Amino acid sequence: MMGISRRAVLGASLALSLAPFPVAARQRSHAATHGAAPFATEHLIPGSPLDLGQVDLTSPEARVVALTIDDGPDPNDLRILEILRQHEAKATFFCIGGKIARHPDIVLAMAASGNEIGSHSQTHPLMTDLTAGQRDWNLAKPNAALAGMGIHPAWFRPPYGDFDAAVTAQAQAHGLRTVLWTADSQDWKGLGPDAIASRVQERLAPGAVVLMHSTKAASVEALPGILENGKRQGVRFVTMTEWASAMERAATPSLAMLHAPTGR
Repeated sequence: MMGISRRAVLGASLALSLAPFPVAARQRSHAATHGAAPFATEHLIPGSPLDLGQVDLTSPEARVVALTIDDGPDPNDLRILEILRQHEAKATFFCIGGKIARHPDIVLAMAASGNEIGSHSQTHPLMTDLTAGQRDWNLAKPNAALAGMGIHPAWFRPPYGDFDAAVTAQAQAHGLRTVLWTADSQDWKGLGPDAIASRVQERLAPGAVVLMHSTKAASVEALPGILENGKRQGVRFVTMTEWASAMERAATPSLAMLHAPTGR
């Protein structure tokens, strides 16, 4: 979250959508309006062929948490990388395209560390308020900047959790899968490290996707405790791609597959 809070931005945008003509009302996504997404494909990984409803969260394969760090690259990311290394944890860093050229060394350090880099748009806008051309530009620019560094992101995190079918389709056209989050640290509210740690720890569960921001020093301070608590609970912190693979392995075979011909 850049500058002002998610609530302030969405509040202003929603006020416009409820204004008299000519602005039409627009329904925002579940994550944008409720602060987090439920563990359901259409809300958490919209457009994905993976049916999260088929995932057995009691399976050992599902005992992973996707740690996602937004709004970098930021100098704090170097501290985060060291904390992750010390705790044998991984994360996906969703980078804002406009900041990549200012911190290329940090982006390269992220990539070299074995962590994952995703796109967080070029300018951090409300994507559904943009024209198709503006959305396309916001998706293409970060991809191009990262490709110039030999990095090809697989995931897109829509700013403020704001997306619709057109956004996810355009992201997919750029080779990006869209992902929201199930656990919001609310570090963007200016919470202290203890409050951030408490919010995340209360929401740690197999299959969770945690949202934090590297621009918030309190989140950096809270991170070691969060990772230690997760280890005590028996969950591993992984990248989004590792998370998706784990969810696929934990998915229950459909009845169609169970009753499919064996080929004999």
